[in-house]
Amino acid sequence: MIALAIVLTLTTGAVDRLGKVTLGGLTFKGPVDWQKSEPEENSIQWDEPESGAVMAITVWPVDPQRPAKACVQQMVDVLGKDGFAATTIAGQAASKKSVTDQLADPNAQPIPNPDGGEPLPPPRTGDKVTSTTLVGCNGKVKWLITWTAKTSE
Repeated sequence: MIALAIVLTLTTGAVDRLGKVTLGGLTFKGPVDWQKSEPEENSIQWDEPESGAVMAITVWPVDPQRPAKACVQQMVDVLGKDGFAATTIAGQAASKKSVTDQLADPNAQPIPNPDGGEPLPPPRTGDKVTSTTLVGCNGKVKWLITWTAKTSE
């Protein structure tokens, strides 16, 4: 079993309290004060209603077992290689991708296309959100972690 520590910093700059969690043979730390749910047997999701931040983890057994780097590479290949950078988490092979985008105004209507085609997307609010995807493997267990939060980036 590996220890995987994930420290999330909210847009306020504060670090939330973390507590030990075990899922599918993987032990890690997750936010204690966030709303926790289990959408699937092998998944946990945490929501922080005040900021809108969300963190989720899904864990699967590796079958057949294989070298950790090969396992991570296969996951990155399936998700699309663009933007992923190799890293290590708790000494295990991993890969990370972060994307920042502007949010659409939830009250805005799509803009009619002057060419008569599909409507254009509604205007953006100026608020930004960063989504981070982290995949990892130790050869026996593989995991996918995503977290999304508003950002000032």
